[in-house]
Amino acid sequence: MKHILLPDSRERRLVFYLAMEEFLARENNDEEAFFIWQVAPTVICGRNQNIEAEVNLDYCHKNKINVFRRKSGGGCVYSDEGNMMLTWITRSEGVQQTFDRYLQRIAELLNDTGARATVSGRNDILIDGRKVSGNAFYQTPVKSIVHGTLLYQTNFEHLVRAITPAQSKTESKGVASVRQRVTNLAEHTDWSKEDVKQHLIQALCDEERMLMPEEIKAIEEIEATYLTDDFLWGRNSACHLTYEGRIDGVGGFTVRFRMQSGKIDGLTLEGDFFVLQDPVPLLEECLRGQPIQEDAFRKALADVDLGAYIYRLHTEDWIRLIFRKPDQ
Repeated sequence: MKHILLPDSRERRLVFYLAMEEFLARENNDEEAFFIWQVAPTVICGRNQNIEAEVNLDYCHKNKINVFRRKSGGGCVYSDEGNMMLTWITRSEGVQQTFDRYLQRIAELLNDTGARATVSGRNDILIDGRKVSGNAFYQTPVKSIVHGTLLYQTNFEHLVRAITPAQSKTESKGVASVRQRVTNLAEHTDWSKEDVKQHLIQALCDEERMLMPEEIKAIEEIEATYLTDDFLWGRNSACHLTYEGRIDGVGGFTVRFRMQSGKIDGLTLEGDFFVLQDPVPLLEECLRGQPIQEDAFRKALADVDLGAYIYRLHTEDWIRLIFRKPDQ
């Protein structure tokens, strides 16, 4: 695997590194890539999340915390100079195998520092029951991008106050606050942040690659797509019916149906689930013109496998989530 280097050490926005991931993942070769990056205080939201519902925007503004959106699924993540962001890019070989292999390898390397790290749930690495690393994936036609956080000495006040988690999520994990669920690696090892970085690089990489100026320019062009209002804030359509719930092992869902004369005219889908491909166009095609009735949904979605669109989702579970009392 190649360790990817930049020609300078100047501070860059978080979305530059997301664009860098995309650039490398578009390369049609067998090359695996890894790099570690750090940014100024930033909240990064998942592809399908409602930023206004998940982020304390007033607190972020007052404390000069940037807010961006990524193209992978999952929940909101806070990052700062005390946190390491890890990116691994590999040939697509099935999402679950790629993701599981990455998580297990990082946990093993953290154990080398003296910490007791274990993989938990669908995307977390824990130390003594508290999260030290949250991870997500994003597939391109050629390669898989797996990226995540590694909390080393993060500002927990910012982490807790900048992100406003859904109450259902904290309740389902049986904890009262975000602070009770997270920990810094520095609390569990005497290794410095630089020691940890070098250990990961040396264990995972056997070559180096320095990006060229023309490659940096191409990355900056991709970065611009993350900075548009349309991408950051998404569709904010007026909807008549909203359904919310959580599916174990998949994530939280907020489904908003736009209704016309008692029939579905469109929908939006938000949450911290992992997207394999955008399910909204398919769902709109299948459900447009249908009433909000369970038998109508079952008939319309009879031949649809939502697991091909959202990681680990069964179509039956999604239908069951919908047919509870809506928040009107």
